Amino acid sequence: MQLPDRVHSGPLARRLLLVWAMLAALTLAFTLERLLSLELRGDDALRLVQVRDLIGGQPWFDLHQYRIDPPQGVPMHWSRLVDGPIAAVLLVLTPLLGATNAEIAAMVIVPLLTLAATIAFVGCAASRLFDLRTAGFAALTIGLLSPVLFQLQPTRLDHHGWQLAATAAAVLGLALRTRKGAWLAGMAMALGCTISLEMVPLSAAFAGYFALRWLEDSAQRWELVGYLQALAGGLILAFAIALGPNLKQYCDAIGPAYLAFFAFVALAVTAVARFPLLSPLVLGALLGVAGAGGVAIFAGLAPQCLGSPFASLDPVVRDYWYLLVLEGRPAWEQSAEVAVPPLIQIALALAATGLLATRGSGASRWFWRHYAVLLTASLVLGLITWRSMGFAGILATLPLGWFVAHVLARLERFEGLVPKLVTLAGLVLVLMPSLGFAVAERLRPEPAYVVQAGATGPLQAGAKNDCSDSRELARLNGLPRGEILSLFDRGPAILMHTHHRVTATGHHRAGPAMADALNTYLSDPEEARMVAQSRGADYLLICTDISEAEAYAQARPKGLAARLMRGETPGWLQPIAGFTKGPLRVWRIMPDGSPSPRR
Repeated sequence: MQLPDRVHSGPLARRLLLVWAMLAALTLAFTLERLLSLELRGDDALRLVQVRDLIGGQPWFDLHQYRIDPPQGVPMHWSRLVDGPIAAVLLVLTPLLGATNAEIAAMVIVPLLTLAATIAFVGCAASRLFDLRTAGFAALTIGLLSPVLFQLQPTRLDHHGWQLAATAAAVLGLALRTRKGAWLAGMAMALGCTISLEMVPLSAAFAGYFALRWLEDSAQRWELVGYLQALAGGLILAFAIALGPNLKQYCDAIGPAYLAFFAFVALAVTAVARFPLLSPLVLGALLGVAGAGGVAIFAGLAPQCLGSPFASLDPVVRDYWYLLVLEGRPAWEQSAEVAVPPLIQIALALAATGLLATRGSGASRWFWRHYAVLLTASLVLGLITWRSMGFAGILATLPLGWFVAHVLARLERFEGLVPKLVTLAGLVLVLMPSLGFAVAERLRPEPAYVVQAGATGPLQAGAKNDCSDSRELARLNGLPRGEILSLFDRGPAILMHTHHRVTATGHHRAGPAMADALNTYLSDPEEARMVAQSRGADYLLICTDISEAEAYAQARPKGLAARLMRGETPGWLQPIAGFTKGPLRVWRIMPDGSPSPRR
């Protein structure tokens, strides 16, 4: 069932190009308004700010964001590997289109490039395992899996799309079922882990897949060796490119301790592979020893990193930021309309994988049995951290593509229109379970209006969120340049659209600054004054129409945020003309007369 030669490369490319064009047009239509208004959110906005600084002269190996927690700034845990493509687009197009239009173009080109890469890897993998028709359907399912497509749409400049593309490349490596394929999988996982540590558990799951193949047949042992060698070597190479001489070990990013761990495990497993006649029990024990040795080396080099990188967060940061970032929380904390559709789709993919494991030759059956274990592991990772559900989605595309092709082939043999329509409707419902939620949402009565806390009157449902409007934020440029004590959610957009600095954003390496910002919003006015003035911040900003501000107000009704939402302003905050009405409110923080430790 493998692709025998290159005769199908042309038809395959045309099919995949058609799928890409369809999904690109669909996502572009949904994001066009945000594109034209330069409305980037959260990490996407901050990623663009990082790239602007890089083009503006900040060194490649200097990952500080100096406009957060000034003057020392925050050493970001992001990878320059993601900045590179964005910077390349801007450098090429800015002389031709101007800075603003070049940035809009980058918001389209870079995400759609990752979409194209993901489609290409998935389609090629499916063509190796099935046929051209199934390859097209497998690629098309990318557009049905919301945790996947969301990260690959225009405006998504952050790193998650590249991680999905890396996962798809690793899946292609599995489909090749050769040592070269294992090397491809290892290099892809190295890229993904360098971009973000959240892919390390997935890289371990891929290692488990190759270990199962070794246990099935000792002749396959070189696949695990090749995978681990490529993973370790790729990590060292990517680290040298992205971080160079920066050898400080952070617990939330690949560093010397992680490199030592992966290098040791790769060398140890290579040594074990020299003995092909080991019993499964002895082999399992030796692989366990290799892993334990790597952990021991890691613990010796970075004992502080044995726990979660978020374990040292200030309690207020943990309670009012970390625990409220839903994409980093488990599946059972998500809303039903968000969690249920992908879980149904991946459950269907697991069922299809089970069917595939009962068909074909012995080698094919074993492949799909091992694949089922890998898909299950990725599902567990997604259940624990919802953001990782996209990895399971990528793995689900192959069995889902086969399922669609199989059902449609059966459908062609049905006689009569009614059976065909019923079968087709059932296929649509199981592949697109979100349709049910969409219909329910349409049938639900809409409120006549939504009361906006702190506003002068009711906000009509569907009205524009002014705090997300780039033109509104740009009005802050009329104020003298200073440090804004802002809500975390608005911080990146402020950096993107204004010349100001911000006290903190939702990035944990700025933990003390985050605690100061939260304590300002949550404390009573007098305590908030002491915190804000001790930082030397110039302005305080609040948006009355976003959930972050509402959460603070509900949690601490007597805190500063709640009082400001009610229109109560303490004497140490001076209202600024033009920012006293509407959702975007700004005050000047009046000094207490004592010298600031930050000035």
